[in-house]
Amino acid sequence: MVFYPDEIEALLTELMRGYETNCNSACIGIMSNFDWGLRIGELCALKWSDINWKNETIFIQRMEDSSGNIVEYVKSDSEAGYRELVLTDSVINMLKLIKNSSQVLSEYIFCNEVGARKTKLQFLNKLRRAERAIGFEKEKGSHCIRRTVASRMNVSGIALDEIRRWLGHTDLETTLKYIYNPFREDITKKIKNNSILTANSKCIQIYSKSQAV
Repeated sequence: MVFYPDEIEALLTELMRGYETNCNSACIGIMSNFDWGLRIGELCALKWSDINWKNETIFIQRMEDSSGNIVEYVKSDSEAGYRELVLTDSVINMLKLIKNSSQVLSEYIFCNEVGARKTKLQFLNKLRRAERAIGFEKEKGSHCIRRTVASRMNVSGIALDEIRRWLGHTDLETTLKYIYNPFREDITKKIKNNSILTANSKCIQIYSKSQAV
């Protein structure tokens, strides 16, 4: 349901290798989406004009629909569509990498060598090829990236309503279905063993023994 940390690291390495090999901007798009958690239709519809470089944010306001057309969100449904997301330094650097290395002018951020935007299918195929190159036992789809982002945000202590807004959900119940354990079982056990309450309990035991002596 989610991408584990080691899988993300391997994917980022493979995708960057792919970009350095043939400048496929879909590689950068997928990498950036591990920060954004966008719907794949939203990802392929991003334009340079959506970026506020001064505020370091990006405005999500359109998507590719099931017919392959770009559609603007209905403003009355802003909770599920229109939203402004903060850009991290790593994503800003990747976006600048695309902008500075592009040989064509295109309104879309992720496009091919002639300026045509990347489609949902092209993003999905790129993700699938990267997973196969790494040797994933079971391929994970683009929606797993959204679940990963939501789960990471939850573990970081970000309020559920903020996660809902970030993902573009209308109902909190929908967001709750995106929350999973973002770590493998062995890591989860280590986290449990290193929790404050567990550590505090051990400290009390040590203190009690020292007092008895």
